[in-house]
Amino acid sequence: MSLDIKNEEIEVETTTSKRNVFCWAMYDLANTIYSMVIVSLIINRYVLVIGQLPPYGLSYGSVSFLFGVVAFVMQIGIAICIPILGALSDNVGKRKPFVISLTGIIILFAGLLGFSHDLTLVFLFYIIANIAYQFSLLFYDAMLPFVAKREDIGKVAGFGVAWGYFGTIISLFIMLPLIALGDINSDPDKGAVVYGYTGNWFTFVLPMILFLVFAIPFLFVREKQKKSKRPPIGKLIGNTFKQLGSTFKDIRKHKSMLIFIIGYFFVADIANVIVLYMTPIVTDGLILGGGSTTWAIFFIIIATFSAVIFTYFIGKFGEKYGAKKTFYLVGALWGLALTIAIVLIFTTPYIDIGANLPFIFSIIMGMVAGAALGGTWTAQRIMVVELAPKEKFGEFFGFSKLSGKLSSALGPLIWGTVMITYDVIGKAAYGWAMISVGIILALGIFILSFVQKESS
Repeated sequence: MSLDIKNEEIEVETTTSKRNVFCWAMYDLANTIYSMVIVSLIINRYVLVIGQLPPYGLSYGSVSFLFGVVAFVMQIGIAICIPILGALSDNVGKRKPFVISLTGIIILFAGLLGFSHDLTLVFLFYIIANIAYQFSLLFYDAMLPFVAKREDIGKVAGFGVAWGYFGTIISLFIMLPLIALGDINSDPDKGAVVYGYTGNWFTFVLPMILFLVFAIPFLFVREKQKKSKRPPIGKLIGNTFKQLGSTFKDIRKHKSMLIFIIGYFFVADIANVIVLYMTPIVTDGLILGGGSTTWAIFFIIIATFSAVIFTYFIGKFGEKYGAKKTFYLVGALWGLALTIAIVLIFTTPYIDIGANLPFIFSIIMGMVAGAALGGTWTAQRIMVVELAPKEKFGEFFGFSKLSGKLSSALGPLIWGTVMITYDVIGKAAYGWAMISVGIILALGIFILSFVQKESS
């Protein structure tokens, strides 16, 4: 099949239906429940507790390092598969069925996490659920040009991310009654290490039920698809690898895309690290409210409201000024949030709740970080659409995801390596870990400054 014929079969959306966009964005809300509850709120501290208790009896720093190594290996595997799946989505011409199938895998294995305290099984269930989650995001993001017209993509991308944060708010409010049953403590310096609410299976199952319920509108999304019939599976796989090989050869023709992939590798590092270590940063690093998970949730809710409000406007900013300037804005927001956090960790033993400067600055830090996190994903979506030919949206999203996933492999490894020092210097290790990701962020923004917009 010639490239010309292939291009004729590709049909992007030329109108934007509010109903269609809403149904599409509901998946952003639904999968954010998994991302926030399982990835950000539970899994890291859950593993820390399992690893420190019998029969393992490891130190806090050792378990942190082990978690970083597991995340590193998992993300390397994801990174290898992502470009292949991106090319596959372009050849199949439909992405929605993949998202639906992968969602079933996420819900099943994330729900199983609460039924075992065996470290090997917990890692296995988490790896399967998280791989499915990362793959689903690729297909979901690649749907953008096929559910909204090109002029609205920046706005729709921002709306999807902002709307998705309501999933965080919903899931955190659901978690509060569960935490009332008993708080988790992963830091031996603050008392006995205990499972708390994570010792109950329904802590994991209830969020996955919410994921399922809020994902139902996604079933009704109308996606523009290839007009031709899907080729036989053998030919489909052959075309996929042929397209992938062609893109690897032709990537030099897309200089800006290559620069973006390299720069985004460094920028995505901070977003991936903050998502993964958000709760222990608040409870064990800042020790906000004595390290209470309840206060950590209130802190995250405040940050999330900020993300809901500001991410949409970051999308509008990107629509007007372009993806590169949006990354500059996001970099400035991350820089401010990191600076506040590092100063607080090094200067305050803990942060009391009330009318005091450390608490006020911690709230400001959370609000700025929330906007920066949502802005990172929004800027990535906008830049890929700016740079990608329409017949390779899925594949170019795949390459940007490849960059992000390689970054999310490196980030936890670096973070976990720095956190080994926790056993010696205590919570100051969190400050040095944040300094390391700040340096990586600055390098990424510098590289992105060389990206030039290409017509597509």
